Amino acid sequence: MLTIGKLAKHCQVNVETIRYYQRIGLMRIPETTQNYRYYSQQDIETLSFIQKGKDAGLQLSEIQDLLHLQLNDREKVRDVIQQRLEKIDQRIQELNALKQRLSSWVDECKTTTDSCCPILQELKKGSTTAP
Repeated sequence: MLTIGKLAKHCQVNVETIRYYQRIGLMRIPETTQNYRYYSQQDIETLSFIQKGKDAGLQLSEIQDLLHLQLNDREKVRDVIQQRLEKIDQRIQELNALKQRLSSWVDECKTTTDSCCPILQELKKGSTTAP
């Protein structure tokens, strides 16, 4: 049985992180015994699961969904991960478009003969003044 401080140290997280996970329902709040809350091996496993999920790029809401599934719920687990992959693909497309736009600005800045910076001109284009 571990106190919250020992659990945090064992799992290499901040005590406040554990408290946050408890507030949002990712981790249980253990009963108080002799003015202390003691954590079990199951709590260590839950915290480890959360950390591994975060390391895999999952959001806390997705991790929470996975925590409630059984080991034989392959289809549901696959659906959660598939949805995350789709979000990642969408973000990659957004980042590639952003990269292309910034690269074109840099290229334009290198090749322009104007005295004004084309990047700043582009950023200021269409800006409105406050009423």
